[in-house]
Amino acid sequence: MSTTDVWFAIPSASPEKCRKVLPVWRKQGYKIAILQNFERGDIPADIVRWFDAYPGWPESVNILCRDIVPKDCRLIVTGGDDMLPDPNHTAAELADQFFERFPDGFGVMQPHGDEFMCAKRYCGSPFIGRAFFERMYGGRGPMHGGYHHNYADNELYWVARGLGALWARDDLSHFHDHFTRDGRAQPKYWASVKQRDLSDCLLYYSRVHGHFPGHEPAARAGGAAHEYDRSMPKGEMLTLAEQRLFRVAIDNPYAERLAGALMTCADLGQDPVGIYGFGLHTQVAGSALREPPVKVACIIDDNAANHGRVAWGMPVVSREAALRLGLKAVILSGQSVEDRLWDNAAIFRERGVAVHRLYGRSVDGADATTRLQLLKA
Repeated sequence: MSTTDVWFAIPSASPEKCRKVLPVWRKQGYKIAILQNFERGDIPADIVRWFDAYPGWPESVNILCRDIVPKDCRLIVTGGDDMLPDPNHTAAELADQFFERFPDGFGVMQPHGDEFMCAKRYCGSPFIGRAFFERMYGGRGPMHGGYHHNYADNELYWVARGLGALWARDDLSHFHDHFTRDGRAQPKYWASVKQRDLSDCLLYYSRVHGHFPGHEPAARAGGAAHEYDRSMPKGEMLTLAEQRLFRVAIDNPYAERLAGALMTCADLGQDPVGIYGFGLHTQVAGSALREPPVKVACIIDDNAANHGRVAWGMPVVSREAALRLGLKAVILSGQSVEDRLWDNAAIFRERGVAVHRLYGRSVDGADATTRLQLLKA
């Protein structure tokens, strides 16, 4: 019987869920570490750390592994506060099995007995050995921290598989008590997950094509080399992402927000306008530019390599060139980089050009989401 402590290490925004779920993990012999955010409360855990802002699920796991679980911890299991442990094996038994398969601890073991939400295509509740979470991504943690919530578990599955470090086990089951399973109301924090889902999907899509850049494990003296298998089928790797992108044709939140901002400009008499940002956000939202309610004079981009291109019949220009077009408003089109675009758009505000944000607060003080809801009413 193993003497290794296995830590259930997760972020949580719900003390109520923790009070329900954590005793079940403790009964199976797990130690518990929680990175708490959104809602503070007493919970039955060995370690609780509060974060004022949600770092995202994968970066929360990275923080737990780097800074919170004890340094003598050799094995964690992560997931969410709606995940239940395998009822037929104790933590010690599973630790023995893990280290028999991965003696040096460089491995990921994912229970796949519960197939809810296509779970066999990702690592949503993995056991991760210390050698893996200490070395991956150059020593930053077991997951790519650029995702907000979704698709980090897809990347973990394929990176671990590509390195020969994945043990997918249909004989083990972590029951995922997700609210969609029985039609319960979504929790309050889920709004941020939905808002960032498309961005996470696009990030995953691009990282698949780049063979997950930066995943490489930090070198260890005398340790085994782990070469990533670049021959894995990208079609299979992209199955879930392409299903999500296909739904964009029906449900496109980027286009919806851009269309709402264009309507705001029309209501305020701000014509012509410029769209600032020629990245994936604008390209995915392009349907909003086909028949805009105001004249869109240009697409503004800071990458000089794009200047002179034409998109949707509009020239791609620099900020300085856009100023010469008599713009009455500029719309920032880039979710993850919106703060940077806002700072760079000072050149427009200083000359009396209105600047509208799609996700933060715009010049009129109205929240972008509230404004969009009002326009729909």
